[in-house]
Amino acid sequence: MTAYPAWKKRQVQAKWRNLLALFVTLTLVLALFNGLAKSFSLNKYFGHSKWDSKSSFVAALSTTPISLLVVQKEPKKIVFLTLSEETYLTTGDSEEPIVRLSSVIGIGEEEQLSKILTVAYRTYIGSYVTFKREQKIDMETAQKWFKQYASILTPFAILTGGINGEVMDTNITRTDQFKLWWQVKGFSIKSVDLVDLSQYKEELLVYNNQKVLGVDDVVLHEVIKKYLGNLEVEKENLKVKVTNSTSVSGAGQLAADFVTSVGGSVVEVNTSSSSLSNTFIQTEDKNSYSAKYLAKMFDCGINGAPESGEGADITLVIGQDFTARYFK
Repeated sequence: MTAYPAWKKRQVQAKWRNLLALFVTLTLVLALFNGLAKSFSLNKYFGHSKWDSKSSFVAALSTTPISLLVVQKEPKKIVFLTLSEETYLTTGDSEEPIVRLSSVIGIGEEEQLSKILTVAYRTYIGSYVTFKREQKIDMETAQKWFKQYASILTPFAILTGGINGEVMDTNITRTDQFKLWWQVKGFSIKSVDLVDLSQYKEELLVYNNQKVLGVDDVVLHEVIKKYLGNLEVEKENLKVKVTNSTSVSGAGQLAADFVTSVGGSVVEVNTSSSSLSNTFIQTEDKNSYSAKYLAKMFDCGINGAPESGEGADITLVIGQDFTARYFK
């Protein structure tokens, strides 16, 4: 048996202690990882994409003043459309047809803000971002946010929990945040613009015959249309007929405005005598980009049909699920 000097024995013992410590550490890490793997879902963490990167990206922001972020692919444009919290907007609610924006900017009102702006602009706005504290928006802030988001470090921030520590809540999935970063990083700071919509204020008549300062939805619709044109929809140039199969007056026209805001061509809006529960699309070509895009916008299915109607390639039938979302 080989006899080691005392210093050599201490060295060998230290080596084995280190190996044992490494073994125990690896065992604990693997056990921890195994436990996390069982409870961790990549799909849940990253979320399903709601944006196809071809259309404009739109999100309601609880800034001061309230803003709507629009990222347009072509031409490259990032615009913040601002509305004062004291502005009155139409709501689609028969009991409260006009509401002041400040009344829907509380905690837990994120979806309400999206809904109010959707009806006001007469275009689909499904995404929102709310902040923990007041976030004043001006041109300098808009440019700062652009630089922050276009940074090469942004993907790491998305992975580790968030880009802005001031964000309280958002329904924009990490998948779409990555896609948005990939597109925005190719923009220049000259692409950023801020449009103050207070210039379009006018008197609106409230149901009790009072007059308040507000913005007409027709004006807002015309403003936002400039930034929402979808080249794929425009390229297909399919004719769309909208049928209102609900008892709610105006539902068909609101849906038609959703379509025209992204460059769709609406050839007819009519009302059906029957009332249906669910919205759906009828078209001969179920694989057309326009049909799939509208189905995602209206969260509905696509039914095949030999023809969609006289003079139309796509028929959009509005059901009660649509009016439940935007009317009361």
